[in-house]
Amino acid sequence: MFSSLRKTLLRRPPFLLTTLRSISTTTATATSNRPSFAASYLVNSCGLSPESALVVANRVAFETSARPDAVIKAFKSHGFSQSQISAIIGKGPQLLLASPEKTLLPKLDYLRSVGFSGSDLAKLIASSPYLLTRSLEKHLIPNFCRLRDFLRSDKNAVAAIRRSPRILQKGFEATVDPFVKVLRDHGVRESSIMWLVKCHSRTMINWYDRLEEIVEKTKGMGFDDPSAAKFPVAMLAVMAMSEWKWERKFDAYSRWGWSRDDAMSAFVKCPRCMTMSEEKIMAVMGFFVNEMGFESSFLLQHPRLISLSLEKRIRPRCLVFKHLSSHGLMKTKIGLTTLLTISDEDFLVKFVTPHIREAPYLLDIYREKKHMGTGTLLP
Repeated sequence: MFSSLRKTLLRRPPFLLTTLRSISTTTATATSNRPSFAASYLVNSCGLSPESALVVANRVAFETSARPDAVIKAFKSHGFSQSQISAIIGKGPQLLLASPEKTLLPKLDYLRSVGFSGSDLAKLIASSPYLLTRSLEKHLIPNFCRLRDFLRSDKNAVAAIRRSPRILQKGFEATVDPFVKVLRDHGVRESSIMWLVKCHSRTMINWYDRLEEIVEKTKGMGFDDPSAAKFPVAMLAVMAMSEWKWERKFDAYSRWGWSRDDAMSAFVKCPRCMTMSEEKIMAVMGFFVNEMGFESSFLLQHPRLISLSLEKRIRPRCLVFKHLSSHGLMKTKIGLTTLLTISDEDFLVKFVTPHIREAPYLLDIYREKKHMGTGTLLP
């Protein structure tokens, strides 16, 4: 019987073979076009776009929502928004299958315990979800402690990681140690190195391969003492600006009568004056020359003033200064540079509070202009 059936099947007409192949192809196509459970979940529960969901679904597969639901709940319990969770899953889809109790929550709790607030923690993980795949005991804790010991406080370590998560992701020895060694070898003071680690690690890590070259170039621009406090600021300026940007700054200063040598002289006195935008340079120079009546050479002698905020500091304080001078209320001789560079508290004590009786509106003038500069309303 089986032999007869086999012969019958072998003798089936060509159209039947074609029909069977067509049915098979149609079924396979329908199956491949039908969204998988994982892709549907990624769209509906994680907020991914259909296109992104299909890509992610090819990297992580699951047929029930139990584990992914628990993972999302863990993130939400630490204040993560839906958009942040979407970013995390998009970059690190394997985390959807991680154990919240064993893998995720201990790490999130540790990071929160050392000083990452809810918003900071969410931003950190959203930008670097790979952190949650590193061992807590063997990687995260030792590397955070190493950074904390170097910067001498949890707060400083958190600030450094917030700016450059790569430190914690790849480890202190792989990111910070190499450029610190170069800087120490060249005589950069320890306090400056700590400042660079805390505030500019991302730049230093990115430029490590050319750091020796940058140090030598900075020395050649007039900063021959790497132990000086302004040396790292000058070094960052050299890193940040291309030849084209330098020319733009030279051009901005030349409009106020400065030569290239003048601009470089100012740069050596105060490196920040060459890191300001052309718009900022023009605005500050214009204020001192056109509104305060100074020669542009005044700022050449005091280039630090160019780096101060025009709206938050320079303009409010100069208005007070002009008012006191015009009304004969300036009792003591003091340079404008001192008036502009002292702390807010000292400024109020020395130049506003003593004159409240003669000029009760002086405080209102100062506070109004200062708050206009910060874009906030008066309390």
